[in-house]
Amino acid sequence: DEDEDEEDQESNASRPAAGGIGGNGAHAPQREVTANGPQGQGYEALEEEWAEIEARTHEIRIKEAAEKGKIRAQDDIMSTPISYNEVQQWLLQLTIDQEVLDQFRNERVVDGGCSCFARSRAASDVPGLDRKLWRDKDLVLFLKATNFDFNEVTHFRMLRTAYMKLTRNKMCPSIGRHWEVLGFQHTDPRTDLNRSGGLLNVLHFFFFFSHHFDILKSAYLLAQDAEQNFPLACVSINITRMVVEYLLAGKLSKMCNSGDKGVLDTTCKVYAGGLYHFYSRWRNLKRTIRDTEVTFNEVRKLMEKRPAKLLEGLAKGIQEQKAKNDPGRFEFTELDFTGRAPQGASQPAAKSSAPAGSVPRRLLNYRDGTE
Repeated sequence: DEDEDEEDQESNASRPAAGGIGGNGAHAPQREVTANGPQGQGYEALEEEWAEIEARTHEIRIKEAAEKGKIRAQDDIMSTPISYNEVQQWLLQLTIDQEVLDQFRNERVVDGGCSCFARSRAASDVPGLDRKLWRDKDLVLFLKATNFDFNEVTHFRMLRTAYMKLTRNKMCPSIGRHWEVLGFQHTDPRTDLNRSGGLLNVLHFFFFFSHHFDILKSAYLLAQDAEQNFPLACVSINITRMVVEYLLAGKLSKMCNSGDKGVLDTTCKVYAGGLYHFYSRWRNLKRTIRDTEVTFNEVRKLMEKRPAKLLEGLAKGIQEQKAKNDPGRFEFTELDFTGRAPQGASQPAAKSSAPAGSVPRRLLNYRDGTE
């Protein structure tokens, strides 16, 4: 028994202590513990995660290589320019929410100058407008009451198309300071658009953009001028407000009744005439931001009293723009920089006996044709 006890003691002495070599384990190496403990498991998990990322990246590369050159309509629809014909088709399919129009039906306005003959009516009842045009009038009011929304594809495409072609930028985020270049007061154009006019603001502006781009481009460049700058988008919104005001007052009823394309088309044309009048007065009279209200009053006066005059001014401006862009107005002359006239050409005139005092001496030989 004593021999067995001695063997057990020797066996226990040869084993390391629980804390490792050193007795209490305070300075014992932790290599084995680290390799098999929680930290080692973390390294293994990280390696597995990187392996998954590498495999996923490889799959994405294979997929992109297979879809190279293909157009994904769902992803690219927002960045695709939209035409006015597309917008018209969209308008034909638009459903007018009658509840939205209640705000105009419930609003009462008073017609007539003298209180004795004043008559109260709903704001939506346009004086003098043919009843067959009332549905088209309701469409105008519905567009005015509809907020511009970036999430609506047609809304964003109209504004984006105009912005990108005018500024020649390839990027157009929903929010950003780039909108200030177009004349908005904030980085989010919805703040200005939905304060007054809503979606009708964008439609009017897009109408001008689609039908009179060269004029709008000139107005945009003038709006960036160091001396004559003005906020183009804000001016546009104010003119749309005028159009709606005079439409509801019956000032445009005669023009709407005589037209063949409805109330919306008439408001677009009157708006275009108003915006052109503002631009032409601003340009021709060298006006600055101090003259904003004066110019608005000039547009307002014509729109109220003589709206057809605005359309005549626009038509004249279109003709002037066409003449300006007509290459036929330039005259080209054949110039001979070699001094060797082509065969059959008339011989140079004899040397003039007039004094050459008006010609610099260094150019005399060129004048006489000796060099």
